Amino acid sequence: MADFLQGIDVSHYNGAIDWPTVAYGAAAPAFVYLKATEGGKVVDSDYLRNRAGATAAGLLCGAYHFFSPTEPVADQVANFCNAVGSVKGELPPMLDVEQPGLDQPAYAAAVAQWLQQVGDRLGCTPGIYTVAGFWNSCVGSFAPFLAHPLWIAHYTSGPSPAVPAGSGSYTFWQYASTGAVRGIGGPVDMSRYPGQASQLQALLCS
Repeated sequence: MADFLQGIDVSHYNGAIDWPTVAYGAAAPAFVYLKATEGGKVVDSDYLRNRAGATAAGLLCGAYHFFSPTEPVADQVANFCNAVGSVKGELPPMLDVEQPGLDQPAYAAAVAQWLQQVGDRLGCTPGIYTVAGFWNSCVGSFAPFLAHPLWIAHYTSGPSPAVPAGSGSYTFWQYASTGAVRGIGGPVDMSRYPGQASQLQALLCS
């Protein structure tokens, strides 16, 4: 699709990645999101290696945290920030919100706390990864979070994804989980950015 820039996201589940091969040629992804952390203690075992490899290959990178609603937010903030350090020159950090565990008001408050504290510590406004149906039922309206980039997951062949109530637009769209990418064995999560390279560059943390 000519109107989109293609991207991927990976974690230790994707195994060892040949980043120079991933970054070679016209098929190279325009951006890469890497799983950094999960909950209050887990650091993805391949995060540092993937970050170094993707960056050395010249790819635009960002990191994401898998949110655990039943663990203290402060522990999750510390886990993520300690793992990533500086995010200067990277895409905005993302909070992966897809696990139930709290009622709507408590969930929304916990998400807001993580976003605020990570943004303050890293100096870059984080975004949110989620599925519209999950967000609507477990978190509520997206309206209080409009200042944060939205990375929406919706696997569809349609021209646009479903987005949470109160959002209206998105920054990234994860549209498939079965992509084939040179240098990566097995299926890969695929995303799109609805803009040009210069606009993608403008999202980088300063």
